[in-house]
Amino acid sequence: MLNAYPAIHPPEDGHPLFSWLQQAADQGASDLFMSVGESPTVKIYGDFKKMSDQVLDHQTMEDFIKSILPENKFKEFSEGKDVDLGLEIKDAYRFRVNIFRDHKGASLAVRPLPNKIPALNELGLPEVFHDLTSLKHGLILITGPAGSGKTTTLASFINTINQNEGRNIITIEDPIEYLIANKRSLIHQREVGLDTASFSDGLRSALREDPDVIVVGELRDLESISLALRAAETGHLVLGTLHSGTAIQALTRIVDIFDSVRQPEVMVQLAQSLQCVCSQTLIKRTDKPGMVLATEILIVTFAISNLIRQNRIHEIRGFMETGRAEKMHTFKQSMTQLIKSGMIDKEKSSEVREILDAKM
Repeated sequence: MLNAYPAIHPPEDGHPLFSWLQQAADQGASDLFMSVGESPTVKIYGDFKKMSDQVLDHQTMEDFIKSILPENKFKEFSEGKDVDLGLEIKDAYRFRVNIFRDHKGASLAVRPLPNKIPALNELGLPEVFHDLTSLKHGLILITGPAGSGKTTTLASFINTINQNEGRNIITIEDPIEYLIANKRSLIHQREVGLDTASFSDGLRSALREDPDVIVVGELRDLESISLALRAAETGHLVLGTLHSGTAIQALTRIVDIFDSVRQPEVMVQLAQSLQCVCSQTLIKRTDKPGMVLATEILIVTFAISNLIRQNRIHEIRGFMETGRAEKMHTFKQSMTQLIKSGMIDKEKSSEVREILDAKM
């Protein structure tokens, strides 16, 4: 299988930072943080834990960063830019790495990645997601805060299509996290900064490559959102992630990124092309160690399409609350069900209380 990750083989003397990366993956950590002046720290099920009493110094961090960054990426970092990359160690461990600077010096935020792409039902996603994989055109948005599993949801969705149908799938990612091997579909994964200059450039190129499905790792600016809407309008199935809390916030964020002159046109585009918004967040379980997924699902029915077209987005929540027949639900409904099942406890989770008590 082609490897989109720099293959890193630690030196024989065993750099301790490589060992901490492997330990973080073995312990099931969601994140590993390394910074000048601090000890390496992992995040496991929402709790922080030091991996060592060693305090990292400038030289240790500089040596490690040089050992993992390709020349072009190291040049970017030396020029003061943040750098993202995918990293593989000994063909066994894979990570997403963000390298940045704070007032103390160089820092890394590392996310261990599983080698196996989980199935949709393993993630705790609602059954409607299996129905969505058969769509041939339109826009599907996966939204949520950082660390809520959006990329994993995207990878699982694409791999489900890959297992069941023959389609030409093009992904644009920053960086590539899950490597998806061709099964029934043909998949081209492109990394921003290595295979294409930007999400927008990758989208423009994809439209010339006869895709059936286009996956955009992040819809982050006006140009990428405009191109995604155009692609969805012209007969492609487009999936993208967005940093927003709820489904309603996702819609308002998309509309608000355009000026007042273009907003009516964008609302028409959304009304015609949007198929679904899945908002998600991971919550610490109270019944056993681990995290559980809470979701909010907006399915764009004829009635909701009209509300979007008429800029009556604030009225959509009422349809979601009563839309069980259309397989819709809100975060409050999802969390209420998780509480009834004993997985989470409102009294023990401030995050759950905040969402259940919110007027949204």
